[in-house]
Amino acid sequence: MSVVGFMRLHADVAGESHMTPEELGIKSSAFAPPSPPLGVSTMEPAAGWRFLHLPSGWAGEWHPSPKRMWIFCLKGDMEFQASDGTVLQVNPGSAMLLEDTAGKGHRSRVIGDRDALLVAVQL
Repeated sequence: MSVVGFMRLHADVAGESHMTPEELGIKSSAFAPPSPPLGVSTMEPAAGWRFLHLPSGWAGEWHPSPKRMWIFCLKGDMEFQASDGTVLQVNPGSAMLLEDTAGKGHRSRVIGDRDALLVAVQL
């Protein structure tokens, strides 16, 4: 069995946001017979998804996540800061679980001179 690592951004009972490294297990499964087995995680429900295009220089000041959601970075580079001071750079191929829907929230910004393209999957 292998794992996929991601960062979880969440709020504690005092409203302070934190980033915690997490992992999802992936095991071999006959996902699309007759193709050979491949690594698959468990199926999780989702309410909807959307693309987010953030232009170079975009910055979002302190805000909680509007919904519990996964963020997958497709293009560009971003930085997320939890209210506890932890900073995470998100690059293409990165996954992040946003669960800080209450409290102080986080700051986010596009870094570098390229626009960012994200996929947000609402849970």
